[in-house]
Amino acid sequence: MQAETSEILGENHVTGVRFKDGLKIPADLVVMAVGIRPNIELAKKTGLYCERGIIVNDTLQTYDPRIYAVGECVQHRNKQYGLVAPLFEQAKVCANHLANLGYSLYQGSVTSTKLKVTGIDLFSAGDFRGNENTDELVFQDPSQGIYKKLVIEDNRIKGAVLYGDTLDGAWYFQLMRDSVDISGQRDRLLFGQAHLGNSGHGETNAQQRGEERMTA
Repeated sequence: MQAETSEILGENHVTGVRFKDGLKIPADLVVMAVGIRPNIELAKKTGLYCERGIIVNDTLQTYDPRIYAVGECVQHRNKQYGLVAPLFEQAKVCANHLANLGYSLYQGSVTSTKLKVTGIDLFSAGDFRGNENTDELVFQDPSQGIYKKLVIEDNRIKGAVLYGDTLDGAWYFQLMRDSVDISGQRDRLLFGQAHLGNSGHGETNAQQRGEERMTA
């Protein structure tokens, strides 16, 4: 609709939504999925080029090369990141340039998220929707409430969704981030790292699982 909400109508319950252009739509349920909307007003006022965020290049410079920007306010290669890990990666590149420690480039981040809601175990990473060039490995166990999907392209993981059992999320993310060739593990990949024995580098996963338990 390309409209902005100005007011949710109703006293004891929702009856509708009013938009800034004056249009009203009746509703008994309103679902908000706003995503990230950075405050870029200051950047616009100073004349920096902005779209959804402040446009930066691979060295995190804005259209004014004297000004660098990192974090949720920036738009890099048409992407914005709402997680802290990409910010650390951006800051490292930016700091290298500011301190003249060498030439480095920020080429984007591979991200993962884990939902922290009581009773819900959900993990996602990368491009989990896939496309015509990808394959999908899917495991479902409705009786246990478990669903796993890995998106594969050229024998490398491009995305993952885990529901009900997220124990191997960190391992899948590492395989994806490091662009590991999984052709030798493909038929057993959905059963998890422990199922692969030594070929799955179990000691590394044990540490990662401990970290997941601490942050969940």
